[in-house]
Amino acid sequence: MKKNISIADSELPIMKVLWEKGTLASPQIFENMPGNKSTLKTLLQRLVAKGAVTAQENTSRTYLYTAAITQQEYINNERKSFLQKAFDGSAKKMLLNFVQEEKITKEELQQLMDMIQED
Repeated sequence: MKKNISIADSELPIMKVLWEKGTLASPQIFENMPGNKSTLKTLLQRLVAKGAVTAQENTSRTYLYTAAITQQEYINNERKSFLQKAFDGSAKKMLLNFVQEEKITKEELQQLMDMIQED
């Protein structure tokens, strides 16, 4: 992800709308979101300041907003961060934890084994 941009949980709904729908004006982004519009505007401005969203002036009073990072870039960064924080960067420790702690069917476990063997 560009510059390791951190997206807060409170900002994520805005990013999800932009990833799903593309370039939008703020009223379109916020139309189905719960919460105070002033707070949502603040969150959007924080995303612009971080570089996660770009703002392009459309008219003298409106802007169009676009995600500057892809959803996959976000997921990859979060995965790496989580792996480092929770498992000291060890994918092995993470996979063992999931297998031990989560309800994984024999079929899912076989799929994992098949994927590992392919690499």
